[in-house]
Amino acid sequence: MAEVTVNRTIRPSSRRANSKSYKVDTSSVGPADTLVVNIDHENKPFRRTFWFSGRDVARKKSISFSVNEINVSWSGARPTRLGPVTQS
Repeated sequence: MAEVTVNRTIRPSSRRANSKSYKVDTSSVGPADTLVVNIDHENKPFRRTFWFSGRDVARKKSISFSVNEINVSWSGARPTRLGPVTQS
């Protein structure tokens, strides 16, 4: 049972306008693990943490999320727990 942490930064300055989703590699997450995804933004004081059960992501290569302002929508799995939106 391990906690696997992935940090992702939303970078609109280096992404194409039609590229709206961000992938999170889940290949190293086992069924008994917990995946922790920290998301921040390159220009805004935004940070949020999401927790996922290893059972939900272990059989997948990746999951993805898209962002609209500061709203994060997940594809491939649902978080089991959400951290608050914090100012970074």
